Amino acid sequence: MKMIDELKGNLNLFLILLGIFSFLQFSFKQAFMFPSILPLNISNTNLLLLIGNISFYFFFIFILIVSIILSFSYKSLIPLTVILFLSPFITLIPNYENSFWLYSLEIAILVLGLASTIEGLIKSSPLSILLIPTLILVNLGVYASILLNIFHHALFISYLTLYIISIVGYLAYVILWGKIKSLRNYVAISVGLLSIIPFILFENIISQNRYLEILMNMILPSMLGINLYNPYHITLLVIALGLSIGGILMALMKGNISAGVGYFLIISTVFLGIDGFSLLIYMLTPIIGFLVITSGEIESKKRIIDIISPTRNG
Repeated sequence: MKMIDELKGNLNLFLILLGIFSFLQFSFKQAFMFPSILPLNISNTNLLLLIGNISFYFFFIFILIVSIILSFSYKSLIPLTVILFLSPFITLIPNYENSFWLYSLEIAILVLGLASTIEGLIKSSPLSILLIPTLILVNLGVYASILLNIFHHALFISYLTLYIISIVGYLAYVILWGKIKSLRNYVAISVGLLSIIPFILFENIISQNRYLEILMNMILPSMLGINLYNPYHITLLVIALGLSIGGILMALMKGNISAGVGYFLIISTVFLGIDGFSLLIYMLTPIIGFLVITSGEIESKKRIIDIISPTRNG
């Protein structure tokens, strides 16, 4: 019990480390793979890829630790944590990508992921209702992957629209979290707004440069894994990314590490499901990311589950 209490007490530390290595593996492994093969002059490419690969292993270690800690609060996360732990060994199965075992695990992740995200939502404060669009986005990403990997059908929906709706809900959640009328909140909002300015300037440059627009249409969607059915929506994607970064920085500035790290975990991996998750860890990351966000509300005095069932204790 003492070890469990120590793990829970150091959750924020593990979240910070998870956020750092998640950012590094995303920047220099996951998102860096496509630009690195283009005829571009990128200095120290091999070193950057090495940093990305090393960061990926630390990313796995810390997301596993965070998942174990959260599983004490979210019981439906326990089997997903077991799957996460076993995921590196699944690749040892011959032709695992087409095996019955992998298909079974993916369907289990879909069902348990939906249960976990709903559990995370109802065990948090009513403010978390604003995260429902994000919950839908997370589960649709998993569903899209299974639909493609197992049934060989693509899910054709406007992922960019879902992303923008998710951002709006997330921004409202971050702004309303904590004391609204406080200096810290005003500073956080100011920092968030300032962080969006470079993206607005970049969007303006893209809209006036057709060559750069074509180039960004190849690079940005591939980095996230998102499909843009209208190539002229690339400017909307840039603004959406700016709003996401602004919201994450706002959350961190307000001291809500869970919301900041959790949303980054979601947006950096959820769209990989559109073309089928290549690794189980990427399929599990958005689910865990959503629970990371709601974990900051689990100690709330007024939770959704208590409103639904007033006689329930704890």
